[in-house]
Amino acid sequence: MHITENARINTLIYQFAQLYLEKRGWFESLDGVPRNKAGPVPWITYPAFRQLERIVKPGARVFEYGCGGSSLWWASHAAEVISVEHDAGWAARVAENAPANLKVVTRVREEACSEARQAAVAPFFADPPELPLSHDEGHNVMHGLMNPEFVAYATEITEYEPQSFDVVIVDGMARALSAWLAAQYVKPDGIIVFDNSDRWQYNGAFRQLNAAGFRRVDFYGPGPVNRLEWCTSLFVRDLEIFAGNIDSPHGDCDLGW
Repeated sequence: MHITENARINTLIYQFAQLYLEKRGWFESLDGVPRNKAGPVPWITYPAFRQLERIVKPGARVFEYGCGGSSLWWASHAAEVISVEHDAGWAARVAENAPANLKVVTRVREEACSEARQAAVAPFFADPPELPLSHDEGHNVMHGLMNPEFVAYATEITEYEPQSFDVVIVDGMARALSAWLAAQYVKPDGIIVFDNSDRWQYNGAFRQLNAAGFRRVDFYGPGPVNRLEWCTSLFVRDLEIFAGNIDSPHGDCDLGW
C-alpha cells in the first residue's frame, strides 16, 4: 500500500474516532473504567446502552448481577437498584459511593444458603442447560459458567417477590442460573439485559429464555474500555417495550440538522 493511501486511511480512522468514539465517551474509559464525559456507564455495547437510555423509565426497579460503574449509572436513572456481587472487596468499593437507592449485596463463592433457596433452584439443576466448560477454572469463573458454586449469589433475587423487577441485568457469575431466575422475577413487560451474548457457551441459557417466552434482540458494536466488537442482548416477552422508539430524538443525527 502506498504511503498516500495510508495517510488517507489514517484520516478516515481519525474522523471515525472523532465523530463516534469521542461522542460516546470511549476515550474516557481507556484507563479500564467504564465511563463517559458525564460519569460512570454500564459496561455494555454502545448500541444497547443507547436503547436502554430510551426505554427505561425513571421509576424502574432494577436487579443487577455484578456491580460496578453500571450500578451507579442505573441508580441515577432508576428508582431502586439491588446489585449482588461475588467479590467482597469490589463490592465494598462500589458501596462507598452508592446513593441511597442502590443496595450492594455480597455473596461469595461457595457461600451457604438456606434450604428455601436451594429448593428454588432444584428444578434448574434437575435439568441444567449445556454449559461447555474450559480446562481453565479461572476462565470458567470469569465468564460466569460455574453455577453450583454460586447458588447463594444467584438466588439473592429470590428475597424479592416474583415478577417485581422492570430490569434484570445478567453480567456476572452463574449466568445460566441467573438468567433462569431472572425469567421468574422480571415483570411480564420487563427486560433481561444479557451481556457478552456473542459467547456460544451461553446457548443453553438462551434456549431456556426462549422456552420461557422471551425474544432476543441483539445489539452488536463497540463499547467502553474494549477495543473490539461484542454483543449485548435484550430479552423481552412483550415488544411493546419498544413502542416509545417511534420518533428519533431531534439532533441525534450527525449527517444533517
